[in-house]
Amino acid sequence: MVRSKPLWLLLIWFTAAAACLLVLKFTDAWPHLDKTSLTDWLRANSLQGGVIYIIAYTLRPLLLFPATPLTLYGGYVFGALWGSVFDIIGAGAGALLSFYIARKWGRTGFQSLLKNKKVQAFDEKAGKNGFLVVLYMRLMPFFPFDGVSYGAGLSKVRFWDYTWATLIGIIPGAIVYNVFGASLQHIGSSGFYWAVAMYAVFALVPLAFRKRSKDRLNKDRDGLRDSN
Repeated sequence: MVRSKPLWLLLIWFTAAAACLLVLKFTDAWPHLDKTSLTDWLRANSLQGGVIYIIAYTLRPLLLFPATPLTLYGGYVFGALWGSVFDIIGAGAGALLSFYIARKWGRTGFQSLLKNKKVQAFDEKAGKNGFLVVLYMRLMPFFPFDGVSYGAGLSKVRFWDYTWATLIGIIPGAIVYNVFGASLQHIGSSGFYWAVAMYAVFALVPLAFRKRSKDRLNKDRDGLRDSN
């Protein structure tokens, strides 16, 4: 099978980005970055700092940098309110960029996988109920953020279904993570423990919902077997 040139270019870009992150992690470069001075500058120049943060968050998926640390850092630097605002704008823009790249460069190469009936069934479901599918995956934190973005671009999800579901679905997580990030300035305070509790609820409730859904699915399967 002949693969498209853009798809290979995309794979090369991701490989290069991963290599850069590995170099930072396994060398002495990262500890020597002056993160304290950067934080102080961003706080002192909140408008320019917010723009830089939004740009960094938009480009983050291309660098394969995890979203959670950057989100917490936004709350730590800008506070819960403006950290959430900047996060929603940056995360939304990054999600749209990821979707566009996957849709433009990866959809053609993805066609070969559609021979699999399960993948084909999911693709059709995503095309018909794209808004609800994406919204569910955005609200449930156990789904990888960038995986949803790129996966939606490869699927038949319509652009506006994806866009609105993403913008709505990222709001709760953005608020919770930024409140927690802001509380890190006052570790040990009552606000810090409230933020920890909020974070725990946000993480555990979806897991309980997932377990309940799985148990219900298994129960339905057992019922079908007994009826047969």
